[in-house]
Amino acid sequence: MIRLLIVEDSVTQREIFRRLFAEDGEFTVVAEAATGEEAVRLVQTHLPDVILMDIHMPGMGGIAATREIMRVCPVPIVVASATLRKQDVNLAMKAIEAGAVAVIEKPQGAVLLHLQKIAPQLREELLAASRAVVRRRTAAPIDPPPTTVTPSQMAIGNVDLIGIAASTGGPPVLQQIFSSLPKPFPLPILLVQHISEGFVEGFARWLGDSTGHPTRLVADGARLEPGIWLAPGGRHLALANRVRMELPPRRETDLHCPSANVLFDSLGRHAAKSSLGILLTGMGDDGARGLLALKQAGGQTIIQDETSSLIWGMPKSAKELGAADQELNPAEIVCVMMKAAHQK
Repeated sequence: MIRLLIVEDSVTQREIFRRLFAEDGEFTVVAEAATGEEAVRLVQTHLPDVILMDIHMPGMGGIAATREIMRVCPVPIVVASATLRKQDVNLAMKAIEAGAVAVIEKPQGAVLLHLQKIAPQLREELLAASRAVVRRRTAAPIDPPPTTVTPSQMAIGNVDLIGIAASTGGPPVLQQIFSSLPKPFPLPILLVQHISEGFVEGFARWLGDSTGHPTRLVADGARLEPGIWLAPGGRHLALANRVRMELPPRRETDLHCPSANVLFDSLGRHAAKSSLGILLTGMGDDGARGLLALKQAGGQTIIQDETSSLIWGMPKSAKELGAADQELNPAEIVCVMMKAAHQK
């Protein structure tokens, strides 16, 4: 059983979450906290596998509680945001910076009806987070992992376009990578990040503000230009041809939207010999098949290594398919991207 700590100041919300997980055969609620201070104490007493954390609470809020838990007793944390207002989305992104592994929209309005809509995603996020490997955080900056491969192993051919995909654990890795790249960066970067639909715009704003690189949502048919590009909520991101992007609609069979497979497949069809595909941390296997298709079409492919991945699911699946040319940590991925940029 996955041991869950619920941190929520609303008695009603706690009761709803308790009912939801009482019916789930994989989770057991080991404790509940109404404040951040109580959460810090209970996490050390009950040692949960994962925490569902509210942002707004009296006293120590969710962000401060997340930061303190990651300092004293690291546990994977999924943050629930009550609304999708700009202010709350910004707070959710700050929780990611504090150490939370994912954010999700919390039930609101007709709570029980809304809960049924988000329950599968909430369960998936908590399940993924429970498998994450989190480490104690200190006030001192963390040095990037050392380079473990030779410069020749990080060789790169001609690249005009980069596709990157990530899921759980992706935002801080993306922040690390993009913050290390020169500004302006001369190549277009098409980015797929698995995140709740309502947080896409806020995520793009946070990523742009924190890295200094223009980060925009794609309009269907938009011309390919330098910058970081994401699909708006509920649409896939793909290359339509050599010079334009498109936003295919979600299909009933799609587990993820946007999907890394859709992105990498499109790069393989339209620009394989000048594309670089990068698959980062995440649970599941989205992107593995698409990365293989890109490689087989003549594209260059990289997966994040196991040591630096919060969850080595998606990269591992790609490796098992033989889809990866190189397996690198974020610092090494930056080196490859900079080599690609210097060729332009």
